[in-house]
Amino acid sequence: MQFDRNVIPRNQVKRVLLLFVGFWAVLLCLAVAVASRAPLTALAVSALTTPIPITVTRFVGPPSATHTALPTAVPAVPTHTPIPPTASPLPTLPPTIEPSPTTIPSPTRFYIIPAQPTPLPTPDLPPAAPFPSTCDGPGRINILLIGIDGVNDNYYRAARSDTIIMLGVNFAAKTANMVSIPRDLWVPLTGLGAVTADRINTAYHYGELFGVPGGGPAALSTVLSTTFGLRVDRYVVVNFDSFIQGIDAIGGVDINIPQPLHDPAYPLRDGTGTIVIDFPAGQVHMDGATALIYARIRHDSSDFNRMRRQQQVLFAARDKLLSPLTLPQLPGLVQVLMGAVRTNLSLQDMALLGCLAPQVKTQSIQSWVIDGNMVQDTKLADGADVLLPNMDAIEPVLKQFNVGQ
Repeated sequence: MQFDRNVIPRNQVKRVLLLFVGFWAVLLCLAVAVASRAPLTALAVSALTTPIPITVTRFVGPPSATHTALPTAVPAVPTHTPIPPTASPLPTLPPTIEPSPTTIPSPTRFYIIPAQPTPLPTPDLPPAAPFPSTCDGPGRINILLIGIDGVNDNYYRAARSDTIIMLGVNFAAKTANMVSIPRDLWVPLTGLGAVTADRINTAYHYGELFGVPGGGPAALSTVLSTTFGLRVDRYVVVNFDSFIQGIDAIGGVDINIPQPLHDPAYPLRDGTGTIVIDFPAGQVHMDGATALIYARIRHDSSDFNRMRRQQQVLFAARDKLLSPLTLPQLPGLVQVLMGAVRTNLSLQDMALLGCLAPQVKTQSIQSWVIDGNMVQDTKLADGADVLLPNMDAIEPVLKQFNVGQ
């Protein structure tokens, strides 16, 4: 073929030939690609589904986690330390958060119950007369007088009864009997759970602490009944403040002190320290605060002498109440005093006692103190000093207390 040199210059002939050949090469490739489309597709799919030889760490999540399971063909080679066979499986999360468990308080104090004394047989006493219905009798009222420690006016706190006096009033014989019981007397405790024995002044404490029916007075009454065979009909509980109010309400008391009394370390009421107390011998007029000190002081003497002084204050208060100057004010005084003490005396009981009181002469009142001749000083294993009762020596006193029906 001859090219017209006038149409296509010589220097452009190679370029035209190359374009021509390239054009047909592209067409040929397109044709081949269209013809081979299906095999290429199959080849691509095969390549994607063929296992890939690589190391894979399988992810194990909680059952609730959503993930695609790995094909079984993939070799799962763990890169972490395997869980030993004894390890517990991962816990399943609950659908809701459970409330925190109640915290159990840890003990802050411990009470070691010391060795128990030999059980005391309840003495065989003559029965007390039935409760009276008239001022002339017959009948008898046994009243438990309790003085609790501290200046707190709450009579339902777990206090100790540091003054314990049994008062028996006989309406037919117009007599009265009184016996003081030492607070450190070690006795069996009834109905107070694991505490089966302790000082008798703790019965009130445990009665309030454990919430026994009737509280502290009932617990102490049970001890007096089971240990000493005494029937308790009524009780009167006083604290320091009510004692002071009662003595001040009757204008104070006059007491004959047999010998000088000295205490170099009497505790202050607010607990800030001590003071020196001196009582002279002879007749002394005391207001409520002074009478309380006189009834409590014991550093210069024994607890037995302290109980005798407490009885002395009660006799002086009785004499003051029955004096001609005080009798007209007695109804008002009783109303004031009853509001300051804890008692189960009813108005009818107080009326009976008020009727009988002027008829009971001083010489018709007998009093006893369970003293050092009736107890044995003992030191427990924990070092505590207590008094063990000698029932052979105490029983004659208890029998006399119940005589005179």
